[in-house]
Amino acid sequence: MSKQKPFIKSPVVQFKTGTLSLDQIEAIFDVLPFEIDFLDVSDRFTWYSDKPKREYPRHVSDLQKTIQQLHPGPAGMFAQKVIDSFKAGKQDHFEQPLKLNGQMVYINYYALRDQDGNYLGTIGYTGTVNHIADLIKHGAWDQDVTTGASMHQSMKSPTKAVPNIAGMGRPKADNKDSSRPDITTSASHTGMKDDH
Repeated sequence: MSKQKPFIKSPVVQFKTGTLSLDQIEAIFDVLPFEIDFLDVSDRFTWYSDKPKREYPRHVSDLQKTIQQLHPGPAGMFAQKVIDSFKAGKQDHFEQPLKLNGQMVYINYYALRDQDGNYLGTIGYTGTVNHIADLIKHGAWDQDVTTGASMHQSMKSPTKAVPNIAGMGRPKADNKDSSRPDITTSASHTGMKDDH
């Protein structure tokens, strides 16, 4: 009889809010529209999301570098000051919008802390926000596209959203049968009663 060595097959991580396999976790990071970087408690770059077309390209050879090695000069020195303020507990978040290669780039750094408040490292996420700026420019948030769950009694009808966003548009208000509940979300049912 041959002995079988122990192995791990498709490990699952149990979070407070549910479980994900390692494959699912990696797929989530791969699909997020922002690039994500992690610097550990010793200020070493130890992980990054493998997003295509990153604003700040990364390679596995960058792992274990410091923030100043990743961003030489004033940018690296400034980033180190932000990280030092996280470690000292002076702040937990820093954001920096900037123009980079003609793109509107939004950079955020967050201090990661355990449940006792101990510093675990810094996560940074960076991404272009040109698409969001275009949505704002074209009025995507100019009107409240209220559902039955949130429509106030004084409103006559839902307003029309910006057409053709992701190939979707809101039907005209005159096509809506106001006697039918909005089924957009389960909370939208106007006669909903909590049975608990």
